[in-house]
Amino acid sequence: MGKNKIVKITLYGLFIICFPILLGTTTIRCEINSVRLYEYGFDKYDVGQVTALDNTRLNEIASRLINFFNSRVDTPQMNVTNIYGEEIKLFHDYELIHLNDVRGLFRSDFLLQEITLGYIIIYILLFFLWIKGRWQDLAKGVRRGCALTLALVGSTGIASLFFFEQMFIQFHLVVFPNSYWLLDPGKDYLIMLFPEGFWVDVAYLGVGAIIAEALLLGSLAWAVPFIWRKRHSQ
Repeated sequence: MGKNKIVKITLYGLFIICFPILLGTTTIRCEINSVRLYEYGFDKYDVGQVTALDNTRLNEIASRLINFFNSRVDTPQMNVTNIYGEEIKLFHDYELIHLNDVRGLFRSDFLLQEITLGYIIIYILLFFLWIKGRWQDLAKGVRRGCALTLALVGSTGIASLFFFEQMFIQFHLVVFPNSYWLLDPGKDYLIMLFPEGFWVDVAYLGVGAIIAEALLLGSLAWAVPFIWRKRHSQ
Protein backbone atom coordinates (compact mmCIF):
# COMPACT_ATOMS: atom_id res chain seq x y z
CA MET A 1 0.00 0.00 0.00
CA GLY A 2 1.44 3.34 -1.07
CA LYS A 3 2.07 6.24 1.28
CA ASN A 4 -0.51 8.44 -0.42
CA LYS A 5 -3.18 5.78 -0.01
CA ILE A 6 -2.38 5.40 3.71
CA VAL A 7 -2.68 9.17 4.13
CA LYS A 8 -6.01 9.19 2.29
CA ILE A 9 -7.41 6.34 4.39
CA THR A 10 -6.25 8.04 7.59
CA LEU A 11 -7.82 11.36 6.59
CA TYR A 12 -11.03 9.57 5.63
CA GLY A 13 -11.15 7.72 8.96
CA LEU A 14 -10.68 10.98 10.86
CA PHE A 15 -13.46 12.53 8.76
CA ILE A 16 -15.86 9.81 9.89
CA ILE A 17 -14.78 10.03 13.54
CA CYS A 18 -15.32 13.80 13.52
CA PHE A 19 -19.10 13.44 13.13
CA PRO A 20 -19.98 12.00 16.56
CA ILE A 21 -17.57 14.50 18.13
CA LEU A 22 -19.02 17.45 16.21
CA LEU A 23 -22.65 16.54 16.82
CA GLY A 24 -21.98 15.82 20.51
CA THR A 25 -20.02 18.99 21.22
CA THR A 26 -22.47 21.12 19.25
CA THR A 27 -25.41 19.75 21.22
CA ILE A 28 -23.63 20.36 24.51
CA ARG A 29 -22.77 23.91 23.47
CA CYS A 30 -26.39 24.61 22.55
CA GLU A 31 -27.60 23.26 25.89
CA ILE A 32 -25.04 25.30 27.83
CA ASN A 33 -26.24 28.49 26.14
CA SER A 34 -29.99 27.82 26.27
CA VAL A 35 -31.73 30.08 28.80
CA ARG A 36 -34.95 28.19 28.09
CA LEU A 37 -33.37 24.95 29.22
CA TYR A 38 -32.36 26.55 32.52
CA GLU A 39 -35.87 27.97 32.93
CA TYR A 40 -37.36 24.56 32.19
CA GLY A 41 -35.34 23.05 35.04
CA PHE A 42 -36.25 25.88 37.42
CA ASP A 43 -39.94 25.35 36.71
CA LYS A 44 -39.96 21.56 36.73
CA TYR A 45 -38.04 21.18 39.98
CA ASP A 46 -39.67 24.10 41.85
CA VAL A 47 -36.30 25.80 42.22
CA GLY A 48 -37.96 29.09 43.15
CA GLN A 49 -39.59 27.47 46.16
CA VAL A 50 -36.42 25.61 47.17
CA THR A 51 -34.17 28.68 46.93
CA ALA A 52 -36.71 31.37 47.92
CA LEU A 53 -35.79 33.26 44.73
CA ASP A 54 -38.34 34.63 42.28
CA ASN A 55 -38.32 34.03 38.53
CA THR A 56 -36.62 37.34 37.79
CA ARG A 57 -33.68 36.46 40.04
CA LEU A 58 -33.49 32.94 38.60
CA ASN A 59 -33.39 34.28 35.05
CA GLU A 60 -30.61 36.69 36.04
CA ILE A 61 -28.65 33.75 37.49
CA ALA A 62 -29.10 31.74 34.28
CA SER A 63 -27.87 34.66 32.17
CA ARG A 64 -24.93 35.24 34.51
CA LEU A 65 -23.84 31.60 34.29
CA ILE A 66 -24.11 31.59 30.49
CA ASN A 67 -22.01 34.75 30.32
CA PHE A 68 -19.48 33.20 32.69
CA PHE A 69 -19.20 29.96 30.72
CA ASN A 70 -18.57 32.04 27.59
CA SER A 71 -15.94 34.16 29.43
CA ARG A 72 -17.96 37.35 29.07
CA VAL A 73 -17.76 37.92 32.85
CA ASP A 74 -14.95 36.96 35.23
CA THR A 75 -17.04 35.36 37.98
CA PRO A 76 -20.44 33.73 38.37
CA GLN A 77 -20.75 35.26 41.84
CA MET A 78 -23.62 37.67 42.38
CA ASN A 79 -25.65 39.17 45.17
CA VAL A 80 -29.32 38.21 45.07
CA THR A 81 -32.31 39.23 47.15
CA ASN A 82 -34.68 36.44 48.12
CA ILE A 83 -38.45 36.69 48.51
CA TYR A 84 -37.98 37.61 52.18
CA GLY A 85 -35.97 40.71 51.27
CA GLU A 86 -32.65 39.22 52.43
CA GLU A 87 -29.59 39.94 50.28
CA ILE A 88 -27.12 37.07 50.02
CA LYS A 89 -24.03 36.03 48.10
CA LEU A 90 -25.16 33.24 45.84
CA PHE A 91 -22.19 30.86 45.90
CA HIS A 92 -19.68 29.64 48.49
CA ASP A 93 -15.96 29.69 47.65
CA TYR A 94 -15.86 25.96 46.85
CA GLU A 95 -18.84 26.35 44.50
CA LEU A 96 -16.93 29.08 42.67
CA ILE A 97 -13.94 26.73 42.33
CA HIS A 98 -16.19 24.04 40.91
CA LEU A 99 -17.80 26.47 38.49
CA ASN A 100 -14.35 27.50 37.28
CA ASP A 101 -13.57 23.83 36.68
CA VAL A 102 -16.87 23.46 34.81
CA ARG A 103 -16.08 26.49 32.66
CA GLY A 104 -12.74 24.93 31.74
CA LEU A 105 -14.57 21.77 30.69
CA PHE A 106 -17.06 23.74 28.62
CA ARG A 107 -14.32 25.77 26.97
CA SER A 108 -12.66 22.49 25.97
CA ASP A 109 -15.98 21.42 24.47
CA PHE A 110 -16.19 24.67 22.47
CA LEU A 111 -12.63 24.25 21.21
CA LEU A 112 -13.16 20.62 20.23
CA GLN A 113 -16.31 21.57 18.34
CA GLU A 114 -14.45 24.24 16.40
CA ILE A 115 -11.53 21.91 15.62
CA THR A 116 -13.75 19.09 14.32
CA LEU A 117 -15.86 21.50 12.26
CA GLY A 118 -12.68 22.99 10.82
CA TYR A 119 -11.34 19.54 9.97
CA ILE A 120 -14.54 18.54 8.19
CA ILE A 121 -14.47 21.71 6.09
CA ILE A 122 -10.78 21.28 5.26
CA TYR A 123 -11.28 17.59 4.41
CA ILE A 124 -14.12 18.41 2.02
CA LEU A 125 -11.89 20.92 0.23
CA LEU A 126 -9.00 18.42 0.10
CA PHE A 127 -11.38 15.70 -1.09
CA PHE A 128 -12.25 17.63 -4.23
CA LEU A 129 -8.99 19.49 -4.83
CA TRP A 130 -6.33 16.90 -3.87
CA ILE A 131 -7.96 13.49 -3.57
CA LYS A 132 -10.23 14.35 -6.52
CA GLY A 133 -12.89 11.99 -5.27
CA ARG A 134 -16.53 11.70 -6.29
CA TRP A 135 -19.04 13.58 -4.19
CA GLN A 136 -21.04 10.34 -3.86
CA ASP A 137 -18.10 8.84 -1.95
CA LEU A 138 -18.02 11.92 0.28
CA ALA A 139 -21.73 11.42 1.00
CA LYS A 140 -20.96 7.81 1.93
CA GLY A 141 -18.41 9.08 4.46
CA VAL A 142 -21.04 11.36 5.97
CA ARG A 143 -23.45 8.42 6.27
CA ARG A 144 -20.78 6.34 7.97
CA GLY A 145 -20.03 9.18 10.38
CA CYS A 146 -23.72 9.45 11.24
CA ALA A 147 -23.98 5.67 11.66
CA LEU A 148 -21.02 5.75 14.06
CA THR A 149 -22.72 8.58 15.96
CA LEU A 150 -25.93 6.58 16.31
CA ALA A 151 -24.04 3.51 17.51
CA LEU A 152 -22.05 5.41 20.14
CA VAL A 153 -24.87 7.61 21.39
CA GLY A 154 -27.42 4.81 21.29
CA SER A 155 -25.27 2.49 23.40
CA THR A 156 -24.47 5.31 25.85
CA GLY A 157 -28.13 6.25 26.10
CA ILE A 158 -29.18 2.66 26.80
CA ALA A 159 -26.48 2.31 29.46
CA SER A 160 -27.59 5.55 31.12
CA LEU A 161 -31.13 4.21 31.48
CA PHE A 162 -29.81 1.61 33.92
CA PHE A 163 -26.64 3.16 35.33
CA PHE A 164 -27.08 6.93 35.11
CA GLU A 165 -26.12 7.67 38.71
CA GLN A 166 -23.00 5.49 38.57
CA MET A 167 -21.98 7.03 35.23
CA PHE A 168 -22.63 10.54 36.58
CA ILE A 169 -20.45 9.94 39.63
CA GLN A 170 -17.67 8.26 37.63
CA PHE A 171 -17.66 11.14 35.16
CA HIS A 172 -17.07 13.63 37.98
CA LEU A 173 -14.35 11.49 39.52
CA VAL A 174 -12.48 11.27 36.22
CA VAL A 175 -12.95 14.83 34.96
CA PHE A 176 -12.60 17.01 38.06
CA PRO A 177 -9.31 17.20 40.00
CA ASN A 178 -11.00 17.85 43.36
CA SER A 179 -14.12 16.94 45.36
CA TYR A 180 -15.79 20.36 45.26
CA TRP A 181 -18.54 18.89 43.10
CA LEU A 182 -19.83 17.08 46.20
CA LEU A 183 -22.40 19.66 47.33
CA ASP A 184 -24.98 19.86 50.10
CA PRO A 185 -28.56 20.41 48.80
CA GLY A 186 -29.43 21.90 52.16
CA LYS A 187 -27.07 24.88 51.92
CA ASP A 188 -25.37 25.03 48.50
CA TYR A 189 -27.30 27.03 45.94
CA LEU A 190 -25.54 25.44 42.97
CA ILE A 191 -27.13 22.06 43.60
CA MET A 192 -30.43 23.67 44.61
CA LEU A 193 -30.49 25.42 41.26
CA PHE A 194 -29.51 22.30 39.32
CA PRO A 195 -30.60 19.10 41.10
CA GLU A 196 -29.72 15.65 39.80
CA GLY A 197 -33.05 15.31 38.02
CA PHE A 198 -32.19 18.32 35.87
CA TRP A 199 -28.99 16.64 34.68
CA VAL A 200 -30.91 13.46 33.86
CA ASP A 201 -33.25 15.52 31.69
CA VAL A 202 -30.34 17.36 30.05
CA ALA A 203 -28.60 14.06 29.26
CA TYR A 204 -31.69 12.48 27.70
CA LEU A 205 -32.52 15.64 25.78
CA GLY A 206 -28.96 15.75 24.48
CA VAL A 207 -29.03 12.09 23.43
CA GLY A 208 -32.33 12.63 21.64
CA ALA A 209 -31.03 15.74 19.88
CA ILE A 210 -27.83 14.03 18.70
CA ILE A 211 -29.80 11.06 17.38
CA ALA A 212 -32.16 13.40 15.52
CA GLU A 213 -29.23 15.37 14.07
CA ALA A 214 -27.45 12.19 12.93
CA LEU A 215 -30.62 10.78 11.35
CA LEU A 216 -31.33 14.04 9.53
CA LEU A 217 -27.79 14.49 8.26
CA GLY A 218 -27.45 10.82 7.34
CA SER A 219 -30.78 10.88 5.51
CA LEU A 220 -29.70 13.90 3.49
CA ALA A 221 -26.39 12.20 2.64
CA TRP A 222 -28.37 9.15 1.44
CA ALA A 223 -31.18 10.99 -0.34
CA VAL A 224 -29.12 13.38 -2.47
CA PRO A 225 -27.01 10.68 -4.21
CA PHE A 226 -30.14 8.50 -4.56
CA ILE A 227 -32.09 11.30 -6.26
CA TRP A 228 -29.09 12.12 -8.46
CA ARG A 229 -28.72 8.49 -9.59
CA LYS A 230 -32.46 8.19 -10.21
CA ARG A 231 -32.55 11.29 -12.39
CA HIS A 232 -29.50 10.26 -14.42
CA SER A 233 -30.80 6.72 -14.96
CA GLN A 234 -33.92 7.96 -16.70
